[in-house]
Amino acid sequence: MPDPMVDTFEREVAVLLAEPAADPAPAGDQRTAGGGVVTRSRWSPAGLAYWFYGVAAAGAVIGQTWVAVAHVPWGPQVPLAVRVAAVLPFALCLELLAMALAAMADERMRLGERAYGFRVFSAAVAVVAVGILVAGHWPQLYWSGVFGMLSGAAYLLWLLHSAARRRDALRAAGKLADTAPHYGLWRRLRHPVWTARAAELAREGRVDAGGVWRPLGLYESLRAARVAMRDEKRRPAIAGAVERVVRAEQRDARMAEVAVRTLDLDRLAAELAGRVDYGAWADRLAPAIAAPLPSAVVTVPVTEPAGDDGPVAPGASDAAGRGRVPAPRGRSTAERVAAMMADQPEARVAEVASALGVSPRTVRRYWPAPNGRAA
Repeated sequence: MPDPMVDTFEREVAVLLAEPAADPAPAGDQRTAGGGVVTRSRWSPAGLAYWFYGVAAAGAVIGQTWVAVAHVPWGPQVPLAVRVAAVLPFALCLELLAMALAAMADERMRLGERAYGFRVFSAAVAVVAVGILVAGHWPQLYWSGVFGMLSGAAYLLWLLHSAARRRDALRAAGKLADTAPHYGLWRRLRHPVWTARAAELAREGRVDAGGVWRPLGLYESLRAARVAMRDEKRRPAIAGAVERVVRAEQRDARMAEVAVRTLDLDRLAAELAGRVDYGAWADRLAPAIAAPLPSAVVTVPVTEPAGDDGPVAPGASDAAGRGRVPAPRGRSTAERVAAMMADQPEARVAEVASALGVSPRTVRRYWPAPNGRAA
C-alpha cells in the first residue's frame, strides 16, 4: 500500500515542466504557450556559464580558505595542511550556500510562488561571502578585488542564467507570454498606445486556418491593432444607439431597463456591424455623388440648305433638323416664350412648355393674344 505521506513535489515539478506527449518538439526546440514550436540552436553559449561557475567557485573557495588560514589564531604546532583541511568545508559551504538558496528560490518561482524568503536569504549570504573576501585580503587591493569579483560575478551570473531558464520553462508551460516583435524606438515614441496594443495582440496570437496557433508578425500585429482600436472607438457609439432603440421599443420604463441590462449591447453592436450590407448602402448613396443634370434646353430648328428639293420623310425634319441647345442666360420666361413663338408660330402650349422646361400654366401666362389657335 503506498505511503500517503510521500512527498509529491518532484512529481508535480516533472509534470509542470514536461513536454506534451502528443506531437513532441524536436530535441533542442521549445514549445510555446500556444502549441507552436520555436527552433533553438543545438549549441548555446549558456553552456560556458558552467565552466565559469566551476572556476569562480574554486577561486572563491581558495580565497575564503586563505582568509581563514591567515586570520584564525592557529597555534604554531598546527601544520598548514591541517589548517586548510579544517577550514575548507566551511569556506566551500559559505560560497555555495548562496547559489543553493538561489536554486531553491528559482524552483519555487517556476511553480508560481514569489519565494521571497529564499531570495532574501540567498542575497544576504552572497553579500557576507563577498564582504569576507574583500575585507580579509585588505589592504592587498589585487587579491581583494580578484576574489571579491569572482564570488560576486559567479552569483550574479547564476541569478541571470536561472532566470532565463525559468522564463523558458514558464513559456513552455503556457504561464508566460511569448515575446513581441521589435517595433523600434522611434515608433514606440511616436505611437506608444498603438505600439503597446500591437505588442499585446502579437503575444496573444491567433489560430490559423489549419487550427495551429501562431504569434502575429510585426506588420500584421500593427494592422490588427489599428483595426481593434478603431472598433473600440466605434462600438460604444453603436451600443448607445442600440440602447436608445431598445428603450424606445418598450412602453414600460421598467421593462426597458430590464431589456437594456440583460442584453449585451457590445455584442449586439458587433453583430450589427458584421451584418452591414455595404454594397446596398453604396447604391443608395451613389446619387449623392453623381454629376448634376444639365440645365434647361430649348429646341431650335435647323434651316435646310437653299435649293434642296429632295424628298424628306415624315418626321425626319423634326428629328434631324432640330438640335437642343442650352437656353441663353439672363433672359426672362416671357422673353423665352416670345422667342419660341417667333421661331415656331404654329407651336402649341404643350410643345412650348416641354421645350422650355416649364409648366403649361407658366406658358399660358405669357401666351400672346388669342388668334384662334388651340393650346
